[in-house]
Amino acid sequence: MEIETNILQYLPIVKNIQIFHWLHEEELQKMLLISAILHYEKGEKIISQGEVGDSLYAVVNGMVEVSVKDKNKKNIAISQISKGEIFGESAIFLANKRTASVTCASESIIMKISRKNLIFYFKTYPHAGNKLLMLIVLNLLNKLKHANEDLVLEKQSDLDFNYVDTLIQEFISESDLPSD
Repeated sequence: MEIETNILQYLPIVKNIQIFHWLHEEELQKMLLISAILHYEKGEKIISQGEVGDSLYAVVNGMVEVSVKDKNKKNIAISQISKGEIFGESAIFLANKRTASVTCASESIIMKISRKNLIFYFKTYPHAGNKLLMLIVLNLLNKLKHANEDLVLEKQSDLDFNYVDTLIQEFISESDLPSD
């Protein structure tokens, strides 16, 4: 990981990140000044499942993969996050352990904003802070909606045990055997 020193050069690119799109240029400049721009190589880990987080991240360029460990401690990829999207935003509200790991799927440029700096921004620029809070909450609600949809699909794909019982009974039933 390499830290970028010329942060303001990213102003036009960061404007296209979902939660920053509605900020005025001056608000966005001030956001960049409290952020870190980090360069990662493919395969580098940004977040580790189980760590306590205190920052939100935005993909400025590249792509990251979200994975969780199964009960056998094997990493299972669950999604990818692309340029313009954010992740880790729940750490702004909760000091909980991260529920997933995030690793670079390609060379990536990531914007990192700590909870402390974001709260400072909210207090110093309340109009911009309200816009950001609303967009962060909407983003979390959208992720929750998709997670709920995935759970419904998973439940629907579960086997119907009544059907399986009937099918097994058909296979083992002797009354349906053809006679010679």
